[in-house]
Amino acid sequence: MVGRAPLRSQDRRGDFAATKLAPNPAQPDPIVFFVTDLSFRLAYANSAAIRILTYPREGVESANAATLVQDRIRFAFGSESYAPDLTASLMFLSGRRHYFSRPFLLDSWRGRKSDSMVGFLLARHPRERIDITEVKGRYRLSPRECETIQYLINGLTTKEVASRMGVSPNTIKEFIRLIMSKMGVTTRLGIVRKILFT
Repeated sequence: MVGRAPLRSQDRRGDFAATKLAPNPAQPDPIVFFVTDLSFRLAYANSAAIRILTYPREGVESANAATLVQDRIRFAFGSESYAPDLTASLMFLSGRRHYFSRPFLLDSWRGRKSDSMVGFLLARHPRERIDITEVKGRYRLSPRECETIQYLINGLTTKEVASRMGVSPNTIKEFIRLIMSKMGVTTRLGIVRKILFT
């Protein structure tokens, strides 16, 4: 059991002022974390989490930021509330950066389920190449489709992928359609999730 100090009412709102992300390659990524209740209502978030989860909206009011974060978590889980079987990693896209998180239950030291919370740490996905050899064989992907996937994982747009691969954006769109069909998904995010979490 993990104990936690009681949250004062002002702590439950937290300071959700969002500011524009200004990445500095010389500085390491900040620790990014947030805590929700079992219905994914935001109880606490540090400023880095709010910037990432509400991007690209700047200057979001506290209540709106809390609602945006709750909506993103519920969408990522496909559920309105936390359940013990929801242990899969989540992926959040913030601009062109991918962040991953796995929820962990913070049991109340009093033993009351209603006092339990859910904690999240976000980690940025590195921009290095990911070995997709197993996925390539499983879905019978061509070398060009695999190359497209590597760029999608790194958050490149269709135009950027086309430029790197020396083809037209329409060709990349066709590659993406073929990949989605082979993998049985309907979105780019679905492709990336399947690569990283299966």
